[in-house]
Amino acid sequence: MHEIVFETSLSDTDAISDSLIALGALSVAVEDALASRDGETPIFGEPGMPTAVQAWPTSRFVILIDIDTAPAAFWAEFCKQDDRFFQLPYEIRAIKDQDWVAETQRQFSPFVFRDQLWVGPHWHTPPAAFERHGIVIRLDPGMAFGTASHATTQLCLEQLTQHLTPTLPNLHVLDVGCGSGILAIAAAKLGASRVHAIDIDPIAVQTTEQNATANGVTVSVALADESLSESFDVVVANILSQPLKVLAPMLSARTRPGGRLLLSGILDRQAQEICEAYQPFIGHLGRLAVLDQRDGWVCIGNAPSSP
Repeated sequence: MHEIVFETSLSDTDAISDSLIALGALSVAVEDALASRDGETPIFGEPGMPTAVQAWPTSRFVILIDIDTAPAAFWAEFCKQDDRFFQLPYEIRAIKDQDWVAETQRQFSPFVFRDQLWVGPHWHTPPAAFERHGIVIRLDPGMAFGTASHATTQLCLEQLTQHLTPTLPNLHVLDVGCGSGILAIAAAKLGASRVHAIDIDPIAVQTTEQNATANGVTVSVALADESLSESFDVVVANILSQPLKVLAPMLSARTRPGGRLLLSGILDRQAQEICEAYQPFIGHLGRLAVLDQRDGWVCIGNAPSSP
């Protein structure tokens, strides 16, 4: 196989990608040409919400084509369809055959939180100190969201490791939008006496049940519905801003007075509107504020109550 690589300052990157795919490209990746260098420009967005900018100042396209396609001929045909690229420099790279399973596995590295929680797939081995004294969660990438690689998951895990400890044996935790179950499993491993997880996706419910069993913890899992009436000491929801706004009455009501409400899946520019959406419902919890931020995402929550 081969890659064709070129850079452009054109802003219609989606249309360019569509044209390349229609021409027979196996895949098209678009990235910031200045990634990891001075001038790198982060772009954040979520479904249904336009990004603040539509393209980087300079975008790098990496086009993968199959072994039977001549790269130069592919490029010439593309330029015939879009003459803006006739004079554009491009590079052809040969892709060596390799163990793609092993290569994919190398992309998923373990994560450590506050030197007490290790999260990683089964093909990685945690340090011996974690096996003896720390908390280990083994979680393989799958169809349900949550492997600790995303900033929002990391933010929630750090909040949980900071506020949940084995010294709180009576803590009840609710994970809303559980995905892979990573937050629910972490809460159980960190000492919560009861953890309940819900999601609207049946695959997520099944995945959470399987992952909890594989990690040796008990998590009650169910499809989300309107029947939940119990209050919890900690409610965590790592979803997206629009569902979080819709769920504001329910999530607030499910958090007991003096409890903790932790919300993520929120872009930094959405933080104020989320706080305002929850304010009418959280008189028993105090005010919400940004607790931490990473890579353009934030975790919002109320301050812990005094002992």
